[in-house]
Amino acid sequence: MPNPNNEASIDVPAKRSNFDPLDLLLAVAMRKRLILITTGVVTVLAAIVTLFIKNTYEATTVILPPRQEQSMSALISGQLGSIAALSGGGGMGSAALSLKSPNEIYSQLLLSRAVGTRLINLYNLKVRFQEKTEGDTLKALAKHTRIDLDKSNLIRITVSTHDAVFSSQLANAYVDQLHDLNTTLALTESSQRRIFYQQQLDQQKVVLADAEADFQQMQKRTGLVQLNGQAEIASRSIESIRSEISVRSAQLQSLSLSDTQENPEYQRLRSEVSSLQAELVALENSNKSFTPGDIEIPTAKLPESLTEYTRTLRELRLQENVYDLLVKQFEAAKIDEAKTAPLIQVVDRAVPPERKSGPPRLLITLGACIATFLIMVLWSLTSYIWGILRRDVYTGPKLDLLKNITLGRN
Repeated sequence: MPNPNNEASIDVPAKRSNFDPLDLLLAVAMRKRLILITTGVVTVLAAIVTLFIKNTYEATTVILPPRQEQSMSALISGQLGSIAALSGGGGMGSAALSLKSPNEIYSQLLLSRAVGTRLINLYNLKVRFQEKTEGDTLKALAKHTRIDLDKSNLIRITVSTHDAVFSSQLANAYVDQLHDLNTTLALTESSQRRIFYQQQLDQQKVVLADAEADFQQMQKRTGLVQLNGQAEIASRSIESIRSEISVRSAQLQSLSLSDTQENPEYQRLRSEVSSLQAELVALENSNKSFTPGDIEIPTAKLPESLTEYTRTLRELRLQENVYDLLVKQFEAAKIDEAKTAPLIQVVDRAVPPERKSGPPRLLITLGACIATFLIMVLWSLTSYIWGILRRDVYTGPKLDLLKNITLGRN
């Protein structure tokens, strides 16, 4: 039917007809003026809004983390592996840190709360970022900071703010605070290691003193001062008497072939042999008590004394070795404590950027333009399809019934 207002329209048949895709294009074409005007207005508004958005400036500092070098204590522990078992292991925190690469460690330190808190206090970031709490300020600082790990073992610290000079200052401040934190951690670890070995050394001094006292008591009790020398003296005495007995026995046997037993010389030799044999038995089975200053050891107690001497001397030497190892570890820990923290090399210090990094005004404007155009096209198609459904003899009454039910009408 004709349109009384003489506006372009599409005749909708009273009965259901087949769907024609060209109708959709016609629906968009009918509203092209509205679509273009709306898109243009929104695009201009978006361009104006972007002019009020503050410029963002990025400043980047590039650093080269120091290599993880073994401390003096770790080197000595590697050479003297037994100290780990004796002292319960002194790896401390360095063993845990060695599980990760230096780049990962330093990147985590840069993002740590310790560094963030120092930066907040240094530049009063709570006021600059307009935050009420320190936790919110740390989150805001994290949004303005980006830490990138380079494949060439470099760390890039990028700070983005609305002030070009402040961005460079904050990026460089990250390096300074990282160095201070690294120095503090290094001194803390070295101090803890030195204190640990100091305590172990004090305990070992007591153990060594007890071992020395036990050795002295054993010497007084057994008479053993120098094991090899005293045992050799006892052995030589017995061998000397046995040799004398052999010589006298040979002389006595030779004399018995030519003279009778009543010969005075024969009687003398036999008496000497008897005396020497008695002396040999006494030496071999000597059980006399030890007197101070006597270096001759009773032969009957020699095996027992030798066993006790060996056991006590072994314990003394063991404790002396442990003491020597702890002294070396303690001196190495003192050297490590005197060292400064590894130097962080700055490859490129941040400078105030000459160009802004954001916002991307052209992309924002184009995005608003495209989005508005698509939304208007979608609205045109939806309106056209809705009009067809309302006029259709089959779906029109159903839509009216659905509307009444939704609005609570009977």
